[in-house]
Amino acid sequence: MLDKNTPPAAKQGGPRTPLGQLPRLRADGTLPGAPVLYAMRDGQGPHYLMGGLVATLIARPEDTAQAYSATILSGGMDAELPLHTHAETDEAIYILDGRVELWLDDRLHLMTAGDYAFVPAGTLHGHRMKSHRARILTWAIGAKLGGMWEALGTVFPRPVHPETPCAPLGEAQMDAASNAADVSFRGPVPAQTPVLVEATEIPEGYSPYVLRAGEGEHLVAADQLFTFLQTRATSQERFITVMTEGPTGPAIPWHYHEHHAENFFCVDGRMTMWVNGEEIHLNPGDYMQVPAGTVHSYRLDTPYTRFLGWLVPPVFEPFFRYVGDPTEMTTFPVEPPPFRFDRVLAHLDELDLQVLTVRNPASA
Repeated sequence: MLDKNTPPAAKQGGPRTPLGQLPRLRADGTLPGAPVLYAMRDGQGPHYLMGGLVATLIARPEDTAQAYSATILSGGMDAELPLHTHAETDEAIYILDGRVELWLDDRLHLMTAGDYAFVPAGTLHGHRMKSHRARILTWAIGAKLGGMWEALGTVFPRPVHPETPCAPLGEAQMDAASNAADVSFRGPVPAQTPVLVEATEIPEGYSPYVLRAGEGEHLVAADQLFTFLQTRATSQERFITVMTEGPTGPAIPWHYHEHHAENFFCVDGRMTMWVNGEEIHLNPGDYMQVPAGTVHSYRLDTPYTRFLGWLVPPVFEPFFRYVGDPTEMTTFPVEPPPFRFDRVLAHLDELDLQVLTVRNPASA
């Protein structure tokens, strides 16, 4: 059993501080301004109104050691973020609610909840909301997009767009954003007939793509299904994106990572996380940043739970390939295969993984 007096030192070089003395979880509804362990509840964070869109910031470069930023965009029917490019910044887009028209790769895609898109640096893109309340989760790799939303918008009191239509973004706002961040605006999103997203596979290399909800590269690990939406190869070794889903089950082993941060975003159901000896429950829309060095574990608490993770840098991809087996299934199995943690332990020296115990954290 691991408790608050047990030093987390499974390997030489790992942290040797008792759990009770490790950094505490920050969950007060504000961004920390430093790369620490913190959580944001659904709707929490500073909000900025721009045209008919509201940007809610859940991670800024100063909160992530300049590694990435993350934002939730909410907007009403026909609210638009004009065509633009990022010269040096890669961006990922996940549709949370509603319908969104995304201009990408010289065509207009109609995206719905669960669809995913990758926008490499230099790619022309823009989007238009096509529901009365559509929501997008987006994250950008690196620090150069920091300050864009603050420059584009004005402080707003809530994460939901106004009840009356707003004027489109003006030239002065777009110029201010271009001066503040890695963004250059190129005009309105074209008015074409959009094509519903039907793509089922991620590409082999670094290029723009869209992916239909539930699709990607699937791996089954006991009663959980991992789906790669982004791999090391498709991001030029910058990050990976993994969807995890499964039924109610036991907690995974206590562990920590020395060289990468994990981001947890609960999409469906409910999950419990233990971080540095503290317990917190995540519900849909809740977000948590788990920096390197954080002792953590999680448990899925509802018959169907699903969470999105983006890991920066992407050094942990081999773990999923060792613990999981490729599958054509698009949901977790009725009859789970054996849990192949033995393969992880056999390759532990290759992985950014320090395993502290195989006991259930809930009993610690």
